[in-house]
Amino acid sequence: MREFLKKLFSRRPLQQLGLEVGPQSGSARVPYDRSWLEPPISLADPAPWDMYWYEHLAHGVGDFAHLFCDDGDLVDTMRANGLNTVLCVGNGISQEPRALAWAGFDVTALDLSPYAMKVASELTPPVELLAQLVGGRSGGLNGNLKFVTGNLCDVECCPGPYDVVIERLTLQLFSDEYKPRALQAVANRLASPGIFFSQSHCGWWKPPAPRVHWNEWWFRAAGWPIWPSEGPVTTQVAWLFTTTG
Repeated sequence: MREFLKKLFSRRPLQQLGLEVGPQSGSARVPYDRSWLEPPISLADPAPWDMYWYEHLAHGVGDFAHLFCDDGDLVDTMRANGLNTVLCVGNGISQEPRALAWAGFDVTALDLSPYAMKVASELTPPVELLAQLVGGRSGGLNGNLKFVTGNLCDVECCPGPYDVVIERLTLQLFSDEYKPRALQAVANRLASPGIFFSQSHCGWWKPPAPRVHWNEWWFRAAGWPIWPSEGPVTTQVAWLFTTTG
């Protein structure tokens, strides 16, 4: 699996797909410069995000898009509650939408970057990767899959409603001033009952400090039930997932 990912996210796929965005990485780069790993500041201009994903692929670390992605429990919950439609917000080049469609759900991927959407839509990962992303749950069920380029704050873009919305490490990038608007824009696309799955990364965390989910305060202030819990999903719930390291 590791060897496949190295081949999948190398320079070769970029050339085969005819994808060109900005200058090539080369010898002019400062040694040990890792600034390309940092997400762009702008959350409205697609050009920096095109370059961000280009650099990840060019450096052979496109598989970072799948870090901590294991939707096994989510798939189980969706199947148990009859939830079928999914919106993946800020998806980038991740193959999570394809894996969820493989598991039988109708999935839409939304991202600001046209480049990321082209890459994500044209890659053909093996069944082994798709099964890994959905925690080994049954697949081959061929749900609908669509990739859309657009701004998550644009209410006319992928309006839904969707039974599940998933965002990974996207909404935490918004400033305190604009984050409530962005969170509400995504929440407005959610059906009821429905699951708002939000992954937050707390890179500085060290025990014994508590782990911080950067969006939890908004959900709690708005009175959202926090999932998982016992019983069926009968209303809109927030499933908060925090990663560290």
